[in-house]
Amino acid sequence: MAPKRSISSKEGFEKIFSSPDQKFSTKNILVLSRDNGISFARIGVAIRKKDVKLAVDRNNLKRKIKGSFFSKALELPNKDFVVFVKRNLVGKEIELKKELENIWGKFK
Repeated sequence: MAPKRSISSKEGFEKIFSSPDQKFSTKNILVLSRDNGISFARIGVAIRKKDVKLAVDRNNLKRKIKGSFFSKALELPNKDFVVFVKRNLVGKEIELKKELENIWGKFK
């Protein structure tokens, strides 16, 4: 069985938000990371309802962010990552993909 690579919001977000080891920011997203003490990378995605109104759009963005992470997960260090979406990215998937590729490259 494959390891669970997602972080539940109550489990680890507070630790990562309060004292991240690394931060990378772009115009649209902020990625925080912290060592997790386990043998694989995990991800959590935070999108405020204020920024993206419709749940369908929030879930779609989360799916795209997690898909990008899972494609690079084996190359990333053993850390917990939280991706915080700063503004509405609905319809800007190409821009989001470029920013994520750039950020995942910085963590290698």
